[in-house]
Parts: sequence; C-alpha cells; structure tokens
Amino acid sequence: MSMSKDLEDKIAKKLFADAEALGWSYLTGDQRSAAYSQWMDDPEVGGRLREFLSNEKARVWIKDGPMKEYARARYGVGKYAQYVENPAAGARDLVERALGPNWEVVPGSRKIKPLRVLIRRGEDERHFAWAPSGQLKHLAWVAIKAEASGDARPWVLCVVGSFEKPIPADERAADRRIGARCQLEIVHVDDL
Repeated sequence: MSMSKDLEDKIAKKLFADAEALGWSYLTGDQRSAAYSQWMDDPEVGGRLREFLSNEKARVWIKDGPMKEYARARYGVGKYAQYVENPAAGARDLVERALGPNWEVVPGSRKIKPLRVLIRRGEDERHFAWAPSGQLKHLAWVAIKAEASGDARPWVLCVVGSFEKPIPADERAADRRIGARCQLEIVHVDDL
C-alpha cells in the first residue's frame, strides 16, 4: 500500500506549520534533528508514515521530501508551496526591501537552487539571488559560475535574517568583505 496524496498533503501541511512556529530556517542542525525526532513521535506524522514506511525511511522522507523544499516553499516555489501558512516576502517584496521601489522583477525569470530572479531598473538588469543567513556560499558560487560562463550581468546577493534571529554585525561585515573580494553586491534583509 502506498501513501495517498491526501495524506501526504496533511502531513506536509502539519510539518510546515510546525516548522514556521519553530523558525526552521534559523535552527541549528541539532535543533532540526530534535524536531525530526518529535515528528517521528507525533501520531499525525511519524505514526501515519510508519503505516507505509519503516521508521528510518519515514524520517528520510520527512527530511528529503517536504523539509528539503521548505525554504523554497516559503517563497511560493515548489510542490509544497501551498502549505506555507504565512509565506515570507515574495521576490518582489524582497527586492524592494533590499534595493528600494525602483526595481522590478522580470516576469518568468525565477530560478531555483538557489532562488533567484532577474531584476530591472530602466536599462539596468541584474541577477538577484537570496538565501537564509549562513548560505552566502551557495549564492556566491552560482554568481561566480555565471560570470565564468560569460554572463556579464551584475549580481545582488541577498542574505536573509529574521526578526527572531537577525544577522549579527560581524557576519554582515564578513559577508561584505567577501562581496568586495568577489566583486558581488551583498545586501542583508531581515525577513518579516
């Protein structure tokens, strides 16, 4: 017997509600591991998954399924996006908070891994990529690879903190030094 779409939807919705309450994007590895254990003990999550999967496979399903998609879902991307109860700012809002109201998102330009869009102000066009605090390396790498492949458009890399866990001043300063070294514009935004 395999899991029904309705059950998958119920579990994903529960996981995302819990993740939002926990501030998932800003949890340490140990805190996330504890959350996985709690979900496995929860009759609505682990209890239901064990009807179809072993204990080990159920935990892997949570981690490599819905929770792997959580960051993208918060911005309306991916198959689980509909289950985020309080979505973070969409790309337009994030661009406006990072750069001001004069930039527009180029329709149809959104890509994932990492999340990014093209933005435009008049004739000026740039890449805008964003990720939670601690993930700058993924943003920088995609920008460096694009430039090495001949894409001359500048990049704006947006590191996103939260109200509960703002980006520390020393991390912001280190990010700016990395940006200067790599000739990338780094901005910081605290998510609402």
